[in-house]
Amino acid sequence: MEENKRITPPGFPFQLLSWFCPAPLYEEIEGDLLQKFNKDVKVYHERKARRRLLWNVIRFFRPGIVLRNKITWSLLPLYMIANYLKIALRIMLRNKSYSLINVSGLALGMSSAILIGLWIGYEFSYDQFHQDKDRIYKAWNRNTLDGQLQCWDRTPRILAPTLAEEYSAVESAVSVVDYSAAYLFTVGNTRLMMNSGIFTDEGFLTMFSFPLLKGDASRALQEPSSLVITDKFAHQLFGDKEALGETVTISDAGYNFQFIVTGILQDLPGNTDFHFDYIIPFKFMEQLEGKQTDWQNNSVGTYVKLKKGTDPDLFNEQIKKITASHVKDEQTMEVFLFPLTKMRLYSRFENGVQAGGRIEIMRMMAILGVCLLAIACINFINLSTARAQRRSKEVGIRKVTGAFRYSLVAQFLSESVLMALGAGIISLGIVYTSLPAFNNLVKQGITLDFQNIAFWISAVVFVILVGILAGIYPALYLSSFNPIRVIKGASVSSGKNRLRKLLVVFQFGFAVSLIIAATVVYNQIVFVQHREVGYSKDNLVYHFITGDLDKNYSAYRRELLQSGYIESVTKTSSPITEGWSKTYALDWQGKDPESKLMVDRFYVDEDITKTAGITLMAGRDMDLERYPSDSTAVLLNEAAVKIMGFKQPVGELIRDGRTEWHVVGVIKDFVLTSPFQKVKPMVLQGSKGWFTVIHLRLNPHKPMQQSIDYISKLFTKYNPAYPFDYYFVDQEYQKKFSGTQGTLTITTLFTSIAIFIACLGLLGLSTYMIESRTKEIGIRKVMGSSTFGIIRLLNGEAIRPILWGIILFSPGVWFGMNWWLQSFEYRIAISPWIFIAGATLILGIAVLTISYQTYSAARANPVKSLHAE
Repeated sequence: MEENKRITPPGFPFQLLSWFCPAPLYEEIEGDLLQKFNKDVKVYHERKARRRLLWNVIRFFRPGIVLRNKITWSLLPLYMIANYLKIALRIMLRNKSYSLINVSGLALGMSSAILIGLWIGYEFSYDQFHQDKDRIYKAWNRNTLDGQLQCWDRTPRILAPTLAEEYSAVESAVSVVDYSAAYLFTVGNTRLMMNSGIFTDEGFLTMFSFPLLKGDASRALQEPSSLVITDKFAHQLFGDKEALGETVTISDAGYNFQFIVTGILQDLPGNTDFHFDYIIPFKFMEQLEGKQTDWQNNSVGTYVKLKKGTDPDLFNEQIKKITASHVKDEQTMEVFLFPLTKMRLYSRFENGVQAGGRIEIMRMMAILGVCLLAIACINFINLSTARAQRRSKEVGIRKVTGAFRYSLVAQFLSESVLMALGAGIISLGIVYTSLPAFNNLVKQGITLDFQNIAFWISAVVFVILVGILAGIYPALYLSSFNPIRVIKGASVSSGKNRLRKLLVVFQFGFAVSLIIAATVVYNQIVFVQHREVGYSKDNLVYHFITGDLDKNYSAYRRELLQSGYIESVTKTSSPITEGWSKTYALDWQGKDPESKLMVDRFYVDEDITKTAGITLMAGRDMDLERYPSDSTAVLLNEAAVKIMGFKQPVGELIRDGRTEWHVVGVIKDFVLTSPFQKVKPMVLQGSKGWFTVIHLRLNPHKPMQQSIDYISKLFTKYNPAYPFDYYFVDQEYQKKFSGTQGTLTITTLFTSIAIFIACLGLLGLSTYMIESRTKEIGIRKVMGSSTFGIIRLLNGEAIRPILWGIILFSPGVWFGMNWWLQSFEYRIAISPWIFIAGATLILGIAVLTISYQTYSAARANPVKSLHAE
């Protein structure tokens, strides 16, 4: 035993310990190690005791020892934050109604702001995914038409190759066009009618970043028989079979063409203004019809990719007169490039200058989102300051016991952030469940990317910001109380009622603005829907001319008319609800050679007035049997007669290019394109034109489905290779209102949310107002006040700021809605009754919101409120 005690421990372990162990700890640890070493010597042999000593030293090599006194980390802030959150949770649970009102309002406000923010972000992302987006531009024309400087983005087909060949700053240029024609795609037994394709040049896939899943982007459109299709379309045609390299038959007007699939595109994203399922090279069209070299035929879109370092403004100066240099009669025509990245939001021009676009809608939506969120935050501010008296003693005691103001601010902010966090979780659920319906409403493909860390960071930052914005003023206000005054029971609410009333003015002023806006939008839609269309939409059906139907038209028409199911039939160049052609190249006797008047061009066959129900104002309809020369006949609408200055239009001659047309009749104006605009001058040109559509007037005395079944059977008889697709004119006309209907639905939805949030706040304020005036109400009743008098007093004080909101906000909404209506040539005048109705509605809702509380307070027994006095 004596021998063991004299064994000296090895020096290396202690040298190692001294290397990493802080000096204040070394002596204590060294003693513990020596004691353990001596014990091990007794239990084990010397060699094992030395090994265990080294191992025990190594075990002390850990952050708690190594970093002691080197990095100071105080846990006090964490404890304080945890304490703040615990107290905030207790206060929320103690005041459940107050918490419910605040969380509900914040959740609705945040949900609305998030949905609007997602929509705005999605709109700004349009075509931003193209790798060279900053160097891609679209060519526009600018010229004086109808006495105004106008811009449009349809250009001649010859423009793209000319830019690519003659200007060294151009890296590539392509033409893109959608002819809206339906083609039959056949693969084996699979037949599909598709009209969602484009014709373009071979450089399209290298200019734009639409990824190819299979194929080579630089070679996919080289050959005239090349065909590039999307992955979705490939599965529709080929199923699970390999599509690349396979043959597809495309049929049109009785002709069949063989194409080879040279590329499979990834399905197009929703945030692009390009919409197509297949691409056909322009070389195919040029192989059939020759190259288009007419500089006055503005029929395609032209996209240009400039070389790096090119100044677009300088380049625009160089190409400004490119059309004028090739056409003698177009000396006032100018061409300019507009950035692809601005096409979605900034493509509206006035007097030849960029003047806005969809960005105006996005700005309005942004203001709407901010205001909805502000209304929710105002609820929190109002209710927090209204409850100041309840928490005044808490603040006073905290200050007396040593609390600093910043700690009180932190405490109150933690409450608001905690409420915002709860509201944020609820709002995320609301957004997730409502997003499909919202996408359907705004016609977008917005998604929530839960796997993106940036999404969660943005969400957390948003919640914290909302919590701080909602809680910063109440926190500063509550923490400013004088502890001596509040402990003595002095009132702290004086002077703050004015702020709450101002905020209520904003809440309900904004709410009544939305009510008036929704009413104006609704009235505008109803006004336009009930305008005179100029033709009879009911029982009018159309289908496209496909396959053999063109050559079999006479027999098809004859059997239709003999069946008794159809009253009249005619051919047109487009559906009667759409305008596919315009021109300013018409000429007539007395026209100013310098004037350029844009006219809608609509090719029609005989019986157009009978089939469509159009009213003849003078002359006659076309009739090829009685008047063979009617192949070059033309009908004018009233607007065309007016601009042409004809006193007796029947018999006048109109020249369109090389063809001379003679006027045989005048028809009443009818709506061809937008029902929100005035009817444009129109020429209805005869059978020498081109036709793609057949319109049929159904017999109203026959069952509609039987008539459709008969047309389908006859269609299959004369055109067996093509499926029968038909459209009702009244349904297609109604689609023209879908955009404005969407605006109305969005306005109504967010109006309802704004009113609900504002009423939640009003409910909370009225509750606390009545609680704070319980004794006053009791005294008034004891002194003889009637129940009705007390209700009138309480309701009057609550309604007064709402009236101010209506008065102050009404002029602004009047100017705003007048500005909106200016975008429609055919529009309503805003009636004062709209404002009266909106004000009555919001006042009625407000009175109903607070009436139960005021009635209960007025009916209460004054003995209960005064028994302590």
